[in-house]
Amino acid sequence: MNRHFPLYLLIFMLLASTVASCNKKDEPGTTTDNEYSSYSYTTTLVSAFSLQANTKILSGLDSVTFAIDQDKGEIYNADSLPYGTRVTALLVNVTCASTVSSAQFIVKNGDVQQDTTITYKSSSTTDSIDFTGDVTLRITAYNSAYTRDYSVKVNVHQQQPDTIVWNQSNRRDLPNVSSTLKASKTVMRDDEFLCLANDNGNYVLSAAADPLAGSWSKTVLALPFVPNVSSFTATPDELYILDETGELYSSSDMGTSWIPCGVAWTTIIGAYNDRVLGVKHDGTTWVHDEYPQREGFVSTIIDDDFPVSGMSQLVMASNEWTANQQAMCVGGTLANGDLTNAVWGYDGEQWGLLSNNDDVLPAIGEASLFSYYTFTQASVSATPVKRVTWMVIGGKLATGDLNTTTYVSRNQGINWGKGEDGVQLPTIIPAFSGAQVFVFDRTLNASSQRMMSYDPGQVTPVNEWESSFLYLFGGYAANGGALNNVWEGVLRRLTYKPVF
Repeated sequence: MNRHFPLYLLIFMLLASTVASCNKKDEPGTTTDNEYSSYSYTTTLVSAFSLQANTKILSGLDSVTFAIDQDKGEIYNADSLPYGTRVTALLVNVTCASTVSSAQFIVKNGDVQQDTTITYKSSSTTDSIDFTGDVTLRITAYNSAYTRDYSVKVNVHQQQPDTIVWNQSNRRDLPNVSSTLKASKTVMRDDEFLCLANDNGNYVLSAAADPLAGSWSKTVLALPFVPNVSSFTATPDELYILDETGELYSSSDMGTSWIPCGVAWTTIIGAYNDRVLGVKHDGTTWVHDEYPQREGFVSTIIDDDFPVSGMSQLVMASNEWTANQQAMCVGGTLANGDLTNAVWGYDGEQWGLLSNNDDVLPAIGEASLFSYYTFTQASVSATPVKRVTWMVIGGKLATGDLNTTTYVSRNQGINWGKGEDGVQLPTIIPAFSGAQVFVFDRTLNASSQRMMSYDPGQVTPVNEWESSFLYLFGGYAANGGALNNVWEGVLRRLTYKPVF
């Protein structure tokens, strides 16, 4: 234990002409009872508590922050240690406000220590403590007349926090569809979800701010053409779609009326700000195109590694490496008919190849790409680090099978690897291709039914916090049939109360 005599105490002791030490009571008559009581109380306060480093248990164990609640007599780590961390034999550091007579750890009902008392003398104490049991730290004042007990807890996650949980009870049907759903495509504009469905031959456009609330507005579209539902795209002010011949149409009134744009494309790649990007065949070769065309735009021939169809949805992202907002897509079918695993980025002016030589990410078409979060453990700290993580799920493989593996990239799509077990899709979600995934922030609070069962206490009160949820819409089964599903997923760690 770190024992310190503060200056005010030395002055007090000199003026009182007393002789005191850690293990000796004051001489009779040198202080009053009230002075003994006040001073004894302050000498039993613990000012700091930490765990000693032990890389065999966890890297950065000594960096774990502990809160000390003096009123309740509690010492605990508000940010729990990783799931599975062994806490049966930990060494500790304890700092008291001033000299004390003794400090003892009393352990009951532990996995290893059933009924054990350990005397703590200093940071060199080699007796470990089993924190699986009920642990009390008892501080005895310098005069042995006053004791103070702290309940000490080393919290460990009881669930695997880095698992994406897909709650089956929150699964919903796509809006306004019958059992004869033939096709669907969902897009997100601002904070609103728009779902276009071929519902028994009727084309229904539904809108909702919350995909689980069941309050979708419904519009049956009177279209003067047969739409290619999978090409449905939205910019902030317009809706776009291709007809079955490739003619591009736009609507500025939520699909009530559609105007031909005067261009024919093979594929709408996606929206970039107020423009849609596309691929067309000009009669001799494949070229990039956009609508409406910005000033000075010139169509360019696509690269041999750039897909002409079947790429993932175009996902917007910003990072510190680019001056402009970046958009990304993955996979698709090349002009020669082969599938590709190439990842392409667009910066508002030109396309750039981010990755196409990774042996992990397979050649894939109609996959779902999205940017989410995972947490990694830094070697110097027990606190996990939140990292932007790109993920690829679903899609068709070159073998004709549907992909059931989640692939991840933590460096903006440059390198890929198979995701950890916790991010793989559960078997309750059928294999699919051509689905859409969106990240949607929800506000959670202590009474939210979406919050997982975890509340170790807080350093300061936290009443509400934002959590990023995933929504998986539609897609197609192995037989080509449209899937009538809306799934909600969330990384469990994001539902825990943040520690401030």
